[in-house]
Amino acid sequence: MKIAVIGAGAMGSLFAARLAERDHSVSLVEVSRVIIDAIDKKGLRMTGLFGEKAYSLPIASAAHYAEAFELLIVFTKGMYTTAAMETAKHLLGPQTWVLTVQNGIGNIEAIEAFLARDRIVMGMTNWPSTLIEPGLITVPGEGEIKVWAANGQASARLEAISRALDEAGLNCKLDPGVEVAIWEKLAFNSALNSLAAVTGLTVGELGDRQEARDIAFAIIDEVVAVAKARDLAVDANHVRQTVEYAFANHRQHKPSMLQDRLAGRRMEISTITGAVSRAGRTLNVATPVTTTFANLLTIFDNADPVA
Repeated sequence: MKIAVIGAGAMGSLFAARLAERDHSVSLVEVSRVIIDAIDKKGLRMTGLFGEKAYSLPIASAAHYAEAFELLIVFTKGMYTTAAMETAKHLLGPQTWVLTVQNGIGNIEAIEAFLARDRIVMGMTNWPSTLIEPGLITVPGEGEIKVWAANGQASARLEAISRALDEAGLNCKLDPGVEVAIWEKLAFNSALNSLAAVTGLTVGELGDRQEARDIAFAIIDEVVAVAKARDLAVDANHVRQTVEYAFANHRQHKPSMLQDRLAGRRMEISTITGAVSRAGRTLNVATPVTTTFANLLTIFDNADPVA
């Protein structure tokens, strides 16, 4: 399959490397000159679960590529989805499908502005991948992917995309109820990312403080209430258990919003915490804690890095 992965960060690099391992024709689309130069010079390097490997893959800005791809996999942060699709729209052909397993909600609607929903695959992944430096990732353990068609309809092409990911060792399953998994991950991210970015604390440090735990679980309850108003059977207890596991086992982890704030980068607010706040208003579901954190994060966004 001829595949373009948009975004050569931690997750995009993982998917690109594993698909290339299975002899798919994989190209990387990236805007960062630093990342492009690093991969051009040393290849896409990976350590951890799959061993130490390097892959020689084409990488360039979207403008460098001229022909349509069979599959685009979007791995930008949610606030950049529209811009990424705009720059890559010439890579869409009559047979092109697009896959998003990005965090948060709203990405499907952004992609749909450029491609019919019947050629969009939505999903969720919990694969762990860390960008050590441009062009180098480490994969500390296993994860899975759940996907389904954005229009709700099974198809041979959907099955082929899922099979390609699964055969690449990424443990992909077709799941018609994947929207539940997407919202459960949204609840997890809304809680831990928001708290970490505002407080500057690691996951373990949050778990050690009862006040932080209380806030995290309040955010989870609000996200679940919004999901249930959308007729999604999201399991609050399952999300709490996942958070408790993170408190105990991922103690040193700095969630992505905190990493972005420390580096002075924009945070992924609009498709996570902010998206829950907007959905709550639309559905007349109260989200006072989540909205407060969305507002705080918006104030912090683009501000000076925290000490």
